[in-house]
Amino acid sequence: MEIESLNSIIGLPRWEDLPDIDLYMDQVIKLTDKHLSPLGVKPVTAAMINNYVKLKLLPSPVGKKYTRLHVAFIFSIAILKDVFEIIQIREGILYETKTLGLKPAYNLFVTEVENAVRLVGNQALQTQPTLLLEGELTLENRILKLAALAFATQRVAKYLIQIESEGEKKHD
Repeated sequence: MEIESLNSIIGLPRWEDLPDIDLYMDQVIKLTDKHLSPLGVKPVTAAMINNYVKLKLLPSPVGKKYTRLHVAFIFSIAILKDVFEIIQIREGILYETKTLGLKPAYNLFVTEVENAVRLVGNQALQTQPTLLLEGELTLENRILKLAALAFATQRVAKYLIQIESEGEKKHD
C-alpha cells in the first residue's frame, strides 16, 4: 500500500459535515459504514445501536430518528469499541465532552484518529521515519512493533480514562 492510498481512505466527517436533518436507522448505518469501512472498522448494526441506547451511551431516538448528536456518538463508539470496553468508552466520552464541549471534542477526536492512522501508516510504510517506535522498523518486524504499540497506547489510554474518571467522581 502506498501512502497516497492510505491517505485516500482517511476521511471522517467533522461535526459540521454530519447531516443536520434527522436520519432513520438504516440511513445512519449506511452513513457510518461509508466512512468507517475503508478504515477496517466493523459495520454498525441496528442491534448495536439499540444496545448503545439501552446502555445509555446514546440518548433515545426521537420518533425513530437520529440526530447529528447520535451520529457523532455512533462514529466515536464504533471506532473505539475494538479497543476499549463499553464502560471505558462511556467514561472517556463523558470526560472529554464535559472538558472540551461536544462539538470540539468530536472534531478533535476524528482529527486525532486521522492523524494517528497517518502517523502509524507512514511509520509502517517507512515513508516518514518518526520517534513513534524505537529501533529500526523493517518489513520483517513492523507487524510485531505495531501490535506492541497498539497494546501500549490502549493501556495508557485506559489508565488515563480510569484516573480521570476517578478524579471526576471525587470532585462530584
